[in-house]
Amino acid sequence: MLRGIVIFFVVFYSLFTVAFAEIVNIGIYHKSKITSFIFHPEEGKYSVFTEHGKLLEIDKTDLLEIRYINNQITIKSFDKNYGSFKKVRFIGTSWSNSFKIKLTNSKRIKIYEDNLFINLHNYYNYFQLINNIEIDNYIAGVVESEVGRSPPPEYFKLQAIICRTYALKNIKRHQAEGFSLCDKVHCQAYNRKPKSELIKTAALETKDVVIVDSDIDLITATFYSNCGGETARSEEVWKQKLYYLRAVKDTFCLHENNAVWTKKISKEKWMRYLINHGFPKGSLKHECSTEYFQNCREQFYENQNVQIPFTKIRTDWHLKSAQFNVTPEGSFVILKGKGFGHGVGLCQEGAMRMAKTGYSYIQILHFYYKDVHMINLESLAFFKADY
Repeated sequence: MLRGIVIFFVVFYSLFTVAFAEIVNIGIYHKSKITSFIFHPEEGKYSVFTEHGKLLEIDKTDLLEIRYINNQITIKSFDKNYGSFKKVRFIGTSWSNSFKIKLTNSKRIKIYEDNLFINLHNYYNYFQLINNIEIDNYIAGVVESEVGRSPPPEYFKLQAIICRTYALKNIKRHQAEGFSLCDKVHCQAYNRKPKSELIKTAALETKDVVIVDSDIDLITATFYSNCGGETARSEEVWKQKLYYLRAVKDTFCLHENNAVWTKKISKEKWMRYLINHGFPKGSLKHECSTEYFQNCREQFYENQNVQIPFTKIRTDWHLKSAQFNVTPEGSFVILKGKGFGHGVGLCQEGAMRMAKTGYSYIQILHFYYKDVHMINLESLAFFKADY
């Protein structure tokens, strides 16, 4: 009977997740080869399920050691061996639940909210850990991981909406691996349960709010650190033209931490790089031939009909941005750049400055994303049901 109830709950849970995206599965410690750790409830109580059904109940007075042994998940307390299994689920049963994870070979302890799923990795001899978590708890963790705890509350609301939109837009990114998103930067950084109550409040105050375009589709909610005074158009970086990701003059970020940068490169290496990308040797003989100035954001470093995308130069030389000038200085060239990041969408440092000077999160959002709309997830589901 219990097994039937559990199966029904899981099926219902999955349907609920698909329809309303209230629960997400996040691959934590992604790409880490974890073979043992300590599980310790921080708040609430947990029921432990395996493929055989319910195993036991634990609370914050309990510690469990989880180990990978002979392609099995073994569970032990200090005084009892509970056996070996193929799948383990820690399901929170209180109103609010969180747990600590301490890797055996690390002193660091991480805290996560809601539930933990442990699977055996399909191809390698280590665990796959999945944080099964309410989306607003996840979003709060992402916001703190991405921007820290220092920005004003109004900015936290904005970042929560952007992170929620980004997460739902990319919700199937790791579907083939058995979860929705991972905890790395390419999905959005997600380090742990947030410490800031302001961030938790911001996530709850903007609950279910996402950003959509004129076709009622979730936008590509890109963001980065600093635009250096002007944002980039989407097609300049990713070739896809999106009407709401246009160039915006931004004076708010000009005096922030990541507004400017410099890098010194050997002139010989720089000239060799240009020649390897098609620049004629003869065009680089004179001192001024290595000078280059961007009057505004440009797409190509260009000379005599030879073009190198600035985004490629940024990647090849590990630069903070693709917006820079080049000036010769003795046996070196000096790259003087603006901004930090790809430059498309929300400039975080500019948006934080706007929030500090009294702009609302709605005003800030429309400053960086043109002609978009904020909508509730239930309304989004309603509109999409008509198609």
